[in-house]
Parts: sequence; C-alpha cells; structure tokens
Amino acid sequence: PYSGKIDIRGVNYFGEAQFAFSLQDGNGTTHWRNGNQPKETIKVTIRNGRYSVLLGGQGMNSLPPELFLNHDKLYLKVEFDNEDGKGLRHLAPDQLITATPRALVAELAKVAQVADKVGNGAITRNMLNQEVLSQLDANATSSSSTPITITRSMLPADVLSDLNRTISKSMLGSDVLADLNKSTTTAFPITLSMLAPEVTAKLDQNGSGGNTTVVNPPVVGSTLAVPHGQNAPSGYSLYHQVGQPKELVWEEKASVSVARYAYDGVEVLGGKIYFVGGKDGSSAKNIAERYDPSTNTWETLNSMSVARHGVACAVLNGKLYAIGGVGLSSVEVFDPLNGNWSAGVALPSVVYSGTAITVNDKIYLIGGYNASQQRINQVLCFDPSTSQWSTKANIPTTRDGVKLAWLENRIWAIGGNDGSNTNKVETYDLVTDTWQAEASLTTARNFAVVWVANDRIYVGGGKKNSSSYLNSIEVYDPITKQWSSAGNFPENKFAADAVVLNDKAYVIAGERSSSTLSNKVFTADLNASMVGVYDLYRKDGNISAGTPVVQAEVADGSVTASKIANKTIGKDQISDSILKYLKPEITVQPQVNAVYADSNFSFSITAEGKFLTYQWKKDGINLAGETNATLTITDADTTQHEGNYSMVVSNDFGSVESGVVEVLINNTTLMNGLVGWWKFDETNGTVAYDSSGNGNDGNLTGGPTWATGKIGGALSFANANAFVNCGKGESLDLSGRATISSWIMANTGAPNGGILGKRDAYAIYWDAGYESFPGAGVQSIIASSNYVEWGHGANTFTSNIWSHILYLLEDSKEMFFIDGDLVKESNIERSIPSSNLNFIIGKLDSYERFNGLIDDVRIYDRALSAAEVQALYNLGQ
Repeated sequence: PYSGKIDIRGVNYFGEAQFAFSLQDGNGTTHWRNGNQPKETIKVTIRNGRYSVLLGGQGMNSLPPELFLNHDKLYLKVEFDNEDGKGLRHLAPDQLITATPRALVAELAKVAQVADKVGNGAITRNMLNQEVLSQLDANATSSSSTPITITRSMLPADVLSDLNRTISKSMLGSDVLADLNKSTTTAFPITLSMLAPEVTAKLDQNGSGGNTTVVNPPVVGSTLAVPHGQNAPSGYSLYHQVGQPKELVWEEKASVSVARYAYDGVEVLGGKIYFVGGKDGSSAKNIAERYDPSTNTWETLNSMSVARHGVACAVLNGKLYAIGGVGLSSVEVFDPLNGNWSAGVALPSVVYSGTAITVNDKIYLIGGYNASQQRINQVLCFDPSTSQWSTKANIPTTRDGVKLAWLENRIWAIGGNDGSNTNKVETYDLVTDTWQAEASLTTARNFAVVWVANDRIYVGGGKKNSSSYLNSIEVYDPITKQWSSAGNFPENKFAADAVVLNDKAYVIAGERSSSTLSNKVFTADLNASMVGVYDLYRKDGNISAGTPVVQAEVADGSVTASKIANKTIGKDQISDSILKYLKPEITVQPQVNAVYADSNFSFSITAEGKFLTYQWKKDGINLAGETNATLTITDADTTQHEGNYSMVVSNDFGSVESGVVEVLINNTTLMNGLVGWWKFDETNGTVAYDSSGNGNDGNLTGGPTWATGKIGGALSFANANAFVNCGKGESLDLSGRATISSWIMANTGAPNGGILGKRDAYAIYWDAGYESFPGAGVQSIIASSNYVEWGHGANTFTSNIWSHILYLLEDSKEMFFIDGDLVKESNIERSIPSSNLNFIIGKLDSYERFNGLIDDVRIYDRALSAAEVQALYNLGQ
C-alpha cells in the first residue's frame, strides 16, 4: 500500500487524476513500472488531497517476487497529471522503499533448521547418521585392499526415500549418474571420487589423525545467528536481533551541581552531556553544566539569560537549543565553539513542560502547558532552513510530562499526564503527518525517563499517581509489540532525564520522593545486558529468481523427503508460533460516528503485515471494488447504506476480520432550522443565492471573486472592499438559540478580519490580537450595546489551510467547534438582540474585514447536536 497527498497552490485536490508509478535504483535505472510502457498511467481518485494505491495491484504490473531481493534500496517515482494540458509532472522527492527480510529461527536463536533445496554436491558429512559415518571412516583407514562397501541396507529409511524419490538428476555428479544408468542390480560402493570436496577434506583430516575444525558460527546458507557483540563472517549483513536483554546494572557517577527537577533539560552534544535549567523546589534555574565521561567531572558553563522551569531541549546542527519554560516562549541556543548563548527563533506562544526531539534536521516540540496553565495537544516543528516554527497534526491525547523517542521511523510519545497520570503511547509519522495508538505501558508514568538502545525503547521512573514515585523500568520489543519488566533504578526518578552516550545510559537528577530532590547520576552499560542475545545476519548478494534459498546446518540423519519436497517451504510447514508474526494484524478497528442522511462519511482500519489486501463487507457480503483501507460513503441513504460493516485483511499467510460497525442513517435532515445557506457554487455572476429557501440572496459588492472551495465553489475576499450583502431578512434575526457554520481559509499575512454576521448583533471574526500571523483565534461578539467578546485563541489556524468553524448558542450557553471538535464552552447571561442591520459575509466594517476564502456558510435558528456538528464537518472530507 502507498498513500500520498496532492495540493495545488495550497488547495487540496479533489477528483480524479492520472498517475504513473515506477521503482528505480539509486542510479535512476527503472526496475518496475505500473504499465508496459513509460508514461503509461492509471486513474486514481483523490479526496481532500489524499489518495491510496496498491503498488502492483489495481491493474498495474505485478511486482516481481525477486525485486527486493536483488535491490535492497529502491525509490518510488510518482508522476501526476490532472489533465490540465500540462502532461505528467514529477512529484519530488522520490520515496525510498525498503523491504526487510524475515527469517525463521529456532527457539535458541541458532541457525534455522530448514533446507529449502539441496544443490550439486551439497550433501555433506554433517547430514549423515553415525552408521554411515563409521563406514566412511572405515573406508578411509582400512588396511584391507578391498574397501568396505556401503550398501542400501545400511541407509535409514528417510535417506532411501530421498534417493528413490526426491533427489533429481540435476543434483548428481556425472559418475553417480553413470552408476544409476547401469542395468546391473549390483550395489556399487560410494568412492571418494563421488563425494563433495567438503566431505573428502573431512575424511582426510580423520585419516591423518587430525581434529575436525568446527566453525562457530557456521558459515552456511543465507542466514545465520551470531552472539551479540561478535563479528559475522565476511559477506553477511545484520538485519535482526533475537533474544531477551538481561537487567541493567547501575553505577553511580559524579553528581550534578544542584539537586533539581530536570524535565527535558539533558542532551548529548560533541561526546559530552549537557544539563540546563530545571527547578530546585523553590525557584527556576538558569544553570548550564557539562559532563565529560572520560574524566567523570561536571563543569559550569555560561548561564542562560533567563531561568527555565519546565524547559525542553534538543540538539540541532551542532548547537544546543533550550526551549520555553514557565511563562516563556523564548528560545536560547548554546554554541559549544564559543561557549555563548544567543537568542533563537521564539515559539508562537508560551510552552512549558513539553518535550522536544530532533528528527531529520528539524526539532519537534510536543504537548505541555500554555500561558493559561492549560494542557495542550499541539505539535510544533522548527525548520532551520526557514527559521520558522510550524504546526503539525495535534497529538490525539492532550498531555504534559510526555517523553519522546525515535524508533521505526516514528516519534513515540510515551506516558505523561492527561488529567491523571497515563500509560498511553502514541506514535507520529512525519511523512503522512498522522498519529496512531500503540501498546500501552504496563504502568502509568508521568515525567518518566526514556531512551532507545538495541532497537528497543526503555521507560523508567516517573509517577504512577500524585504520591507513588517509581524506580521500575520497562522495555518495549517492536517484534512482539509488548512492554515487559527491565529491572529498577537505584532510586526513584520523577522529572529526571536520560540520554545514551558511548553505549551507556545516563539517568540524571529528578525527584525521588515528595520534596526530596536528587543530584545523583547513574549509568548502566547497555552492552552488558545483551549477553545471550543473538544478532541475525543475512548473506549479501543477489538471489536467483523464485523462492529464496535458505540452507542451514542440518542435524545428523535429519534430511528427509518432507523437508525438500517440491523445493519449497509451505505455510503448513511453519509453526504457529512463527506464523502469527506473518499473518496480518488489525491495530485500529473501524469506527463510525452518527451518520446523517445525504451527508458524506468514511471509516477505516489500520493493519500491519506484508503484502496486504483489503476487502470491505456489508452484512457479511463483499462490497464490489471496496478494496482500500478506507471506505467512503457519499450521499448517505437509509436503504442503500444502513447495515453492518467489517473489513477482511489478508496476505499469503492468512487473514483476519475486523470487528463489526453498525451504520444507522439519521433521517433528521440538516435542513431543519436552516434559515440561511450560501453554497457559493455559482462560479459567476453578482449574486450568491440562499439555498435555504428563505430568499436571503446576497449581492456581491466591492469585487469578491469566485474560486474553488472546500465543497464545490467558494468566494475570495482578497479585495479590501469585498463583501456579500445578504439583506435584512426576518429569518436572519436570531434570538436565544442559533448555529453559525462556515469553512474559511485565510491568505498569508492577512490582518484582523470580520468573517460574517451583523456587527452589533452577532458576528464571528478572525482576530490576530497581539500575535504575529498566522497564529490567530476565532471570536464571536453578541449584544448590541455594552457587547461582550468571547475569544478562542488556544487552537490557532495556519494560513492557506481550510478550517471548519462553528459557533453555537443554546439559551445561556455558547460553544465553539473547530474541525468538528469542541474547543471552548462558556456560560453567558445574555441572548442575541433583535437587529435591523444587514447580514454581511466577508466584512463587518472598514476595519473588520476578512482576507481569504469563505465557503458553505450556514445559519440555523436552533442549536445543532454534537453529531450534527460532526456531520457538517464530514461534508468537507
């Protein structure tokens, strides 16, 4: 499966387009394309900018089975044509596609006892049982002029069966073939000339009284296991590790200068450990100190310009970044070359008790608190090439005290506090800008310490609840996708921090009990815990087309016909304990919210495994053509779409079916209570028609222009004097209950702006306040005189991105929704007054004007339910 996203000049593409896909090596040589000819295309449907395809499926050329065996790195080239006359365009950069081989290994991580094919001369002395070996030795050392003859009667039944049925002529030497072709029934002796060089060499050794040399590890076949820390033979590359690490052994090192909370203030730079900021229980610190592991000493550095309690730190381009803190949005940068701090690019707003990590030369800052001491779910990204912080997809769980790790090309957000201490783990994909849930910790941990070693994530310490301090450690195995115990620290560690340097984990400072802070530093040798762990290696070089050959050391007398029949290893020959790792696994089950008639909705699953295929079912029957991970329904209809839906995910090793979701269509129409509805789908003319049936048509004034919208068309209000006057219709004179809904997309650098409303009765406007754009909130105004403002600035918008905003008033309560989510709720002591003013879209007065696109404006004289709000948002998906 491959997914991508298309936007043209900042607008998500919606519709069908032609695509050409190809796989190329690093030299640009094409090894696969979707069609028979270059530039041959397939049609792909794109919804809200996103598309998914199955490479090698959907009418494409199939992927050759040896493709990723012959090429360990291939790059996917994608070309796109929306049939605008410009032809195919190359979407760069090409995406690196890798395939990880899987090996079948024995319980003790020794070489897999599987023979896939016996080649010429490949029956070696190791494969023969003791009876045959004794006869071979006797032939080599016998003083008799007549060598002892090995006859068929000396061979076990399985070897006889192999000789009679399985070993083909192509596997035999010419002298053996000559013997087989003879017509006499006399049993011929096996002579030295008939044996492979490996066997004759061992016979010579025995004959001369020498000792047989055993190579450890055995250099046979295409996979082998080597104890961790030992070198593999030449020509083998590491690709997997098996075995369970032992518990870590901790050693105390030189203490830090001041016992204090560390938060996220510890980093490694230039082979040394830096520790900045924190809090000693009563006051924040601007301390900066550095540890040299070669001398086991700390040195004091120049202090930061301000004390930073709840600081986040990261290393980027050889410099240390100290980010935010209580009451701070500033960033300071330490240059180890001159030993000085300088001002960095400030955050868009205050963040403290968040956590930072550097990935792909960018800093990601996740979670924490804002200036109002509210937990936030924002994700900020600093790109040094643009010197700007930008927003990414919010982390699903709002929390502070989260700790971050990088594993399997994803950022892992672990534990923290989401209102109570949590064991949640969620991961972020940088390419798709999406989050997903992972296996939870065994114990809830707030402000734990986290590090990655030997392809595993270690999490220790933290608080389980307000009074339960922890010293326990647990480790995550990405193979089993489970957390397990990994020992304990010498003391409790809450709000400490950890780093890895020179294959050692360092755990620094923190709180060990209520109001008892620690200045201690503990370290553990990570390699010492790897005794008994094996690294699995794969032989380098290309493998011939067809099923990969796996040869391994075979126990005495264990070559049987069942192991080499048909020269393949079938699914039935793989044990259940291994097969379960090859079968598909559904990690996120399908879910669906309330569905309203005539609306659009979708639901999807997330699955893991190789070469997956998908099939949606409704009421137990396959849905024709629905073979993607996401099922999208348009214009929901009770008769056609109500029912029980499930998904079957399959590959060559089995299939699994998801849970069933029941879809019920709510026939309460979204037209109920609709007093004004401007679709802006006209594309031309000077009138924006009211589709509610109440005749509140709007006159285009001051030059608004028609444009592509979120749902069909839209109006652009880039002109400073542009607005739509919808008149003074009685239906727009709202009272105690109302819902105002719209899609908006602000232009870059847009100033404060009124979006829609009656300026002295009710309005919604974009307010940048004292913040630089983008970074503005949406506000509402209600009441004619002595009006009260209610603002929402915590969730901000990014320019050139569509957002759905919805304001709801129900008697003495008002709510604001952004993209279907409730972001603010307030109690009020007022209602909307009667007003004889015009209802305006795009401009409220000479100052309050909106610079951007507006689409699908709806006014209701009732308060919509949360499900109806979600349904309105889904219409834009």
